[in-house]
Amino acid sequence: MQVISDKEYVECLKKDDFAAFDALFRKYSASLYAFALSITRDSFAAEEITQLVFLKVWEKRGQINEHLSFKSFLFSVAYHETISWLRKEKSEKIRIGEFVRSSGLQTNETEQSVEFRNIEGLAKQLIQEMPEKRKEIFRLSREQGYSNKEIADKLGISIKTVENQMTSALKYLREKLGKHDILGLLFYFLLYHQ
Repeated sequence: MQVISDKEYVECLKKDDFAAFDALFRKYSASLYAFALSITRDSFAAEEITQLVFLKVWEKRGQINEHLSFKSFLFSVAYHETISWLRKEKSEKIRIGEFVRSSGLQTNETEQSVEFRNIEGLAKQLIQEMPEKRKEIFRLSREQGYSNKEIADKLGISIKTVENQMTSALKYLREKLGKHDILGLLFYFLLYHQ
């Protein structure tokens, strides 16, 4: 089997060759995912960053210099996307903290603790009520830390199915927990974005 260099793949990619794009994705997606995961410590974020990086590769394919290291280019884009994610994450945590402080929710810790336990119980109940396949996918992702690809391989389904089920599960939890004041949203944020 002929080994094709990154330079040749990039040349084909610049001619809108999706097979070249797919080959580069297969070659580098796992290491990009590991890179993003090592910084974010969030499997969902690492998946999103990896997909975003390759989306940018496809969008900017005409501007990639095939004479320079494609791997260096790729990891440079991944680095910037990861830093952007961290800034956004930090900003969200600060905004939630400021809202909690300004709303006076810190005044009664016992009441907060009870409310938090109630919301935690509700979250567990909501997860339990999900359709079986969605619940299994959600737990593999959030409780066991599997990547979307690992879940797809383990369950014998497509990555797209995993992504769709995770999106539905998170939307469902966000909507249901969001009805329970800021603590519901805070719980969602802390539990499912770690």
